[in-house]
Amino acid sequence: MAIMLGAFYAIPWLTWNGKPGFLLDIGTRQFHAFGLSMQPEQSVLLLWIALALIAALFLVTNLYGRIWCGYACPQSVLTRLFRNLARLTTLPAPYTSFGVAIRHASWAGIALWTGVTFVGYFTPIADLARNLAGFSLNGWEIFWISFYALATWANVLYLHEQVCTYLCPYNRVQHLITDSRTPSIQYDAARGEPRGMRSGHSESVLNRPRGLLDPETARDYAFRAAHPEIAGALPKFAPAHLGDCIDCGACVGACPIGLDIRTGHSSNCIECAACVDACDSSMVRHRFPAGLIRRTHIAAGQTDEKKSLRIKPLVFAGAMLICFAAAVLTASTLT
Repeated sequence: MAIMLGAFYAIPWLTWNGKPGFLLDIGTRQFHAFGLSMQPEQSVLLLWIALALIAALFLVTNLYGRIWCGYACPQSVLTRLFRNLARLTTLPAPYTSFGVAIRHASWAGIALWTGVTFVGYFTPIADLARNLAGFSLNGWEIFWISFYALATWANVLYLHEQVCTYLCPYNRVQHLITDSRTPSIQYDAARGEPRGMRSGHSESVLNRPRGLLDPETARDYAFRAAHPEIAGALPKFAPAHLGDCIDCGACVGACPIGLDIRTGHSSNCIECAACVDACDSSMVRHRFPAGLIRRTHIAAGQTDEKKSLRIKPLVFAGAMLICFAAAVLTASTLT
């Protein structure tokens, strides 16, 4: 979060030979990037760079999962920033209202500066900041700063991860990018089922004679626990036959969109790993090994896992290299 926000807020302030280092100057119809200036008819270089970055994103997603969504997407980053702010400004009674006021005032200030920074990518931000301080902004600057500030404020407060679930096109193409060896957040049902609360200290199934369940039985228990209205309530199990999931609900409570990872992986999961942290903390409190919920892939443990050739990452890597090479060749014609 700090790296992404730092880059976003700092880039407009960088200079190159006394001029803005990165500027999309609409007034003069030029793009300036650290000494390189381009006219609109020369923007094919930007196209090649954009295509190369898209291919790189697909490659990283295929190899490591949705780490962009969970850690680098502006939507996730700003939402996480607000939630950290909310934690810092949650005060005990009788100061609760004062904490809420500080929270919203702080977020309004952050949203305003985010709007200024957005506009600072299209007009020199040093001049923009001086005009803002002197109340001498022109009409278009006021409009766009207000627009982006209001969008930032309302988006995080009212939409947050709903943007990821319902609006983001990247969420819709995940099945085209990933394969069976792409890591994702998974619940170890063979170890965790059948779930249930228990009193006192007990050993993990990894250290008990019961051991792990076979995959089919584990999936059946997980389905029945998630859909009692269809499958009926689970029978009562003796503590010796319970899995490691204590059914505390910490994973569901930690999920920003309320998913229960124990019902199976969902395409709406942004893989922020909040459920992993919550479950690991619960496991530690009950003296169980961590990792009941972890980042892994569905082909883990299969005998032919290392023998099969992965086509998608090769295609994405090849496309990325071709686009970067095209960008270098195009840049050489501009200098």
